[in-house]
Amino acid sequence: MIRIITGPVNGGKSTRFLKLYEESGDSIGLYAKKLYNEEETIVGYNLILLPGKEEIPFICLKESIYQNENCYLIQGRFAFLKETFEIAERYILSSSDHIPVWIDEIGKLELKGKGYDKLLRRLLKSDREITITVRDSLLVDTLNQYKIKEYRLLGI
Repeated sequence: MIRIITGPVNGGKSTRFLKLYEESGDSIGLYAKKLYNEEETIVGYNLILLPGKEEIPFICLKESIYQNENCYLIQGRFAFLKETFEIAERYILSSSDHIPVWIDEIGKLELKGKGYDKLLRRLLKSDREITITVRDSLLVDTLNQYKIKEYRLLGI
């Protein structure tokens, strides 16, 4: 079963994701925690490995890195640490096959074959229960790219 939490940018998808995850019981997940500056502007994200809540540097503003650094994937105004995706993939794939998986979020990087793309494809080939967040404007493209036919939408 694939469940998809969908909504607009900054519409509460991740908040809903975390609430449902905490109610779910025995699950494993990847949660993107927003980081703010003093003006309450988003300046990046840390990846939280659930349920243990280990926090790993994940996303920063692309203007804060050297553009020639090969350890980042650039998408929009953000730079994603490649190594964090690798850590996340190892973390999820090392868990028991029967444990449900939660991923916050599938977006433009994945639609380009990067980010969590490889992980999501492996999970979709398995029988694991999967819950993901997807921006509403990317939902149709995500369903088509990953050939997802059966799913349940969870609003925010």
